Amino acid sequence: MLTPNDIAAVPELEALAARMLPEVLATPRSAWVPMPAATMYKGDWLALLFSAGPWAQEFPGVDLAANLERFPEAAALLARHPEITVFGVLALAPGAELLPHRDRRADDEVRVHIPMQLGSADGAPWVLGKARLLDIRELHHSDDPGLQARITLVADVKVGRAVAEGEVAPWNPAPTR
Repeated sequence: MLTPNDIAAVPELEALAARMLPEVLATPRSAWVPMPAATMYKGDWLALLFSAGPWAQEFPGVDLAANLERFPEAAALLARHPEITVFGVLALAPGAELLPHRDRRADDEVRVHIPMQLGSADGAPWVLGKARLLDIRELHHSDDPGLQARITLVADVKVGRAVAEGEVAPWNPAPTR
């Protein structure tokens, strides 16, 4: 089973997530962009991106250079870890829901999620500041039943080999409601 301990960048990502929350909360709404595929979610789901990798065309209006200037530690982390292809912060508004779906990604990538702020109804398996892996090729979903936005630092990371189906612990294979 692939775990966060198997990914070299995770300790730096966790430390960065802890330090940058106040700056993220102070970032103007104009720097955030809606997630693509609006038919896949209900409510507000926004991204503050530092690297969009092969998916840059899916985020019209994102100003990666301005975001990297605003968050120099994120820029430095990207420079140290070229295995990170997509990197940013996601905010799922209270009451929002990401519908069950699968994403297209390379077979050698996994997504690292690090919760920076949790809604009051969030709990296990979310641990504030601790990385969780997701094979986004597998069925997954999310919702925010809390009273404040769920904010997570996310990174798609190349692991140097193909990730077998089922090698990453399941996320939420079925809706909770």
